[in-house]
Order: sequence, then structure tokens, then C-alpha cells
Amino acid sequence: MLDWLVIGGGPQGVHLANHLRYNGVCSSRLVILDPHSTPLARWNHHTTNTGMTHMRSPLVHSLGIKPFELESYVDEPQFKNDKLNLAEGCDEHDFIPPYDRPSLRLFMHHAQFVVNKAGLMDSWYQGKAEVIESTNNGYQVKTEKGVVFEAKNVVLALGIGDQPNWPEWAKVLKQSSDSNGVHHIFDPDFRRDQIATSDNVTIVGGGISAVQLALTLLEINPNRQIIIVSHHRLRESDFDSDPGWLGPKYLEKFNAEQDYAQRRTMIQEARNVGSLASEVMYSLQIAMHNQKIDWKLVKIDNVVYNPTSRKVVIRAHCELDNLETWEADTMVLATGFERKRPGGSFIDNAIKNLNLPTAADGFPIVDCFLRWQKGLFVMGPLAELEIGPASRNISGARMAAKKIMQSPEAKQFFKIPDYFREHHIVQVTPNLSKSDLNSQS
Repeated sequence: MLDWLVIGGGPQGVHLANHLRYNGVCSSRLVILDPHSTPLARWNHHTTNTGMTHMRSPLVHSLGIKPFELESYVDEPQFKNDKLNLAEGCDEHDFIPPYDRPSLRLFMHHAQFVVNKAGLMDSWYQGKAEVIESTNNGYQVKTEKGVVFEAKNVVLALGIGDQPNWPEWAKVLKQSSDSNGVHHIFDPDFRRDQIATSDNVTIVGGGISAVQLALTLLEINPNRQIIIVSHHRLRESDFDSDPGWLGPKYLEKFNAEQDYAQRRTMIQEARNVGSLASEVMYSLQIAMHNQKIDWKLVKIDNVVYNPTSRKVVIRAHCELDNLETWEADTMVLATGFERKRPGGSFIDNAIKNLNLPTAADGFPIVDCFLRWQKGLFVMGPLAELEIGPASRNISGARMAAKKIMQSPEAKQFFKIPDYFREHHIVQVTPNLSKSDLNSQS
């Protein structure tokens, strides 16, 4: 039987698994179950598609244990000769002011370092969870191929990356045979390099992903026509939500609220949906000033694919009034993700089979350790009614891991981490005395 089964190998699951390994959970007693062959696969796919160059979060939000690991990864001598060879080619753009946002390249190199150091691939299993049931000693999880895992503790670290949001007009087009040339940036089958270098592109969406894609396509071919259309005006915000949501400034009131519908309202009001970080806004404004990118405030009426011209025909009310029609070789939707709870039928069945409590919106009601019930934990979107608006982000992963690692279930497994044993460092853990530690050194 496993000690821990982490379902989901994105940033949330990887960060928690790193904590578990750091605190002494053996790789043979830990499994990370994910549909992909490598950690962070879907997250990496999405960030590659957008053309993101820098994270929106500051340098202290990494997948490592300590807050300044990204900075150390660049500066400390022992990392400079690492096989990932990050130090080669690093420059001032690996961190950008004013919040020292790390480059995506740096973040991903460090993430791979975390995976390697913690030996997470030794615990990796490619598969999709289909059914979870309780047992006398914990839980049994069955995959889509019938593989069964038994674990004392299960963590549901499911994201929303497989739930791209298609507007109603786009759903109709998607279901027809005339959807050629129309893609969603977060569709698992879409890759940015599918867009021909010469294509004129219309991008739907007014947030950071839409603009990052536009700027990337412009860099590839400065002479192509790029139009961004959005139903709201440009919004600038350096963070997805106010940093006060990472501490007691806002969370104290949030956690004191007993009405989960009100908590949901607080989350929605706190999120800066469809906003741009300051440096992205600045780059967009320069491109618009130089007439390289056209930005339109619109309400889309109709989109069709013309098989004769092989172009997408867009009909929309611009500035929400004047009717315009134009063509594009490719249309890409950057309209975010659906707001529904992640996990689909797997979570639906878990709620039914295990009699799990949920709020009116279907999201889990959990305790301060993010336990849905004994031995069953949640992270990411599933934890947002306890973590708050930052739950889906890297900062939310760090907050969630801290809570889970403080749970009685986690503390009973604490041992001397391999790192400390290898370096002959004595550390007092919750269930071992100094004499116990000395006897094991």
C-alpha cells in the first residue's frame, strides 16, 4: 500500500510531491498519477502556445521548498555546473522589475531540477484516475486501464487546463464541419507552430494570453496582420489578484465567512480576470502605436469558415455599435477556461460514493488542512473555497502544500529527509527526538 497518491502532475502536484519527498516519504511509497508522460506537460504546452516569456508571479513563488530557490539556482556555485546548464546564457532578463518576475526559461529549468533532485520520475505513473473508493486503510483508485492503486492518503491536485472556454458562437462552429482555421489556444491538440508564418490572425480575448500570443506572432513575422478582439477594454494589473490574498490582510475575513456562496463572490471579485501585467501592456501599446497590432472592442455576431477562400469570416459590432466584417487566415480563441469544477465524472462519482460535502457550486468544502475527509486532500481549483483567489496559481500551490504538510496524516510520515542524511545534518521532526535522529545518522 502507498503512503501517498497524488492525482495530477502539474505545478500543484509536483510541488506537493517535492514536499513529501523532502520530508522523508520514500519514492516507492509515493505515486504521482497523471495522463501525461512527464511532469508539467499540460502547463508547459499552454505556456509554449501563448509565447509567455516571464512569469506573472515574483521569484519567491517556485516549485521548490524554500522561497528564494530560483535566485539561488542562478547564483549559487553548485548549480552553475548542473546538467541543465541554466547558468549558460543567463542575463538580466532572467528577472524583470519591479517584482523580480522570473523568466519562463528559468522557472522551467528550476522545475526540472526539482523533479530530478526529488526523484519524482521514480514515482511517476502515466494514467487517468477513473474511480476512487474508500477502504479499511485508506483509498483505492482505479485508472482508465484498470490499474488499481491503494493508498493511505490521496491528494486531488487537478487543474482546469483541460477545460478551455469556448464562447457559445464558437461552440456551434466547433461542432460543425466548418471549424477549419478556428482554434483555442488551450486546446490540447493545438500548437502555435500550426499557424503559418504568413497567416493573418485574429485573436479573441482581452487578457494576457491573447496579448502574449499576438506579440509572439508579431515577432515571428512583423508584416502580418494581427487583430485582437475583446468584449471589454484593456485592463492593467501586475497580479491575478491583490497580494493581500496571500496573507491575513484578506484571508482572515475570507476564512471567517461561513457562507460559501459569499466566499465564491469574494473570489470572483478579487480576481483580475482578463488583465495584463504592466510590461505586457507596455509592449502592446508600442505595437498598437506602430500599427502592428489592431485592437478592437467588439461583440461577435457570427464567424464562418469560407472553404473557397480558405479564410475565417468574422462579423462583429465594433465598439459595440458599428457593424464590421473582415477575414483572417486563422482565428485563435484566448478566452480562458470554463469556471466549472475540474475533474468531471471522476469527481462527480467521488462525491457520490464517498458522500463528500460540497458548496452550492459543487466545489469541495474542506477543513484547514484541505481535507475533504480523513486522508483525502485537495489542491488547486478544488481548494479555492479555503485558499481563496490565489488557489490556482503557484502561490496557491505553496499555500496548499503548507497546509497539507501540517496535517496529522502528513506529520506521521515525517522522517529524516535523504538530503539531510546525505549531508549529515540533524533535523528534529515532529515524531522523532534528537536521540532517535542521532541513532539513525
